[in-house]
Amino acid sequence: MQKQSLNLSGYKILYGALPVSENETLYFDKTPVKLPYSESFPKLHYHNRYEVGICVDGEGLFLSEGIYSSVSKDDLIFISPNQRHYSRSLNTDRPCLCIFAYISPEIIESLISLCINTDENHIFFNSIEDRIPPVIHPSENADASRLLASIIQACNNETQHAKSVTALILTEFLLKAEDWFRRALPKAQRPHDRDELISSVCEYISINYNKSDTSKSLAQKCHLIESQLRKRFIAVYGIPPISYRNQLRCKISAELLIQTNASISEICEKIGYSSLSDFYRAFIKAYGVSPSLYRKSNRQS
Repeated sequence: MQKQSLNLSGYKILYGALPVSENETLYFDKTPVKLPYSESFPKLHYHNRYEVGICVDGEGLFLSEGIYSSVSKDDLIFISPNQRHYSRSLNTDRPCLCIFAYISPEIIESLISLCINTDENHIFFNSIEDRIPPVIHPSENADASRLLASIIQACNNETQHAKSVTALILTEFLLKAEDWFRRALPKAQRPHDRDELISSVCEYISINYNKSDTSKSLAQKCHLIESQLRKRFIAVYGIPPISYRNQLRCKISAELLIQTNASISEICEKIGYSSLSDFYRAFIKAYGVSPSLYRKSNRQS
């Protein structure tokens, strides 16, 4: 059987090479990284290391394995090795700034093997890493946030034992993750439950949420008939691809309503709706209130 492929214009996945040798167990961004704002940045990337970050200013959006999360000051970021991800700032005037540390998985695996049976390592990492959300808010999980933040702090201090300290802290974080994130992610959000084609379609929609692709045009790009694409997408995400895009647009617009001063018509255009009535209808369906009332309610102190 011929392997199904994608012909998604502008869709790219890049390996994020770091300016450090493979033998170095730790790399740290000494200065904050500015997340891109440009709408024309359709690239996902991945690293062969654990990526731990903290947002130090601004607001942004973070996509990892099909899951979109908002990022703001003091939020923590956790990405497992080889997880495809994408991030962007929410506005131009105040870009989202983050600091990241990258830790070799080999040293973590060796430390974990001291705590559990080596034969169970693979099962452990798959189970735990699938449960950890890409963005952790301190208000929702103070203990997990504290540990990840201490990794960044150890790097900032540039102590002689920073490499060992960060590895030990990350190992502790992973060992405690089962208790902190006991409730598994929904089936549609587990990477191992998605087939590669549908995963790529989801990622394409997620970084091109403001485009006007139809279900039919998406199917053509995937070399599928429309009904096949809908069936496979629903099997993984529970809803058709266009409904998924509408939900994503509403989630992003909700962040823009709270975090920016853009008008509702500007937000409507930015996220890809051609008419305000369509935007209002989708937003009310998602959140139960109009965009204006949502902004007013969530901006009250």
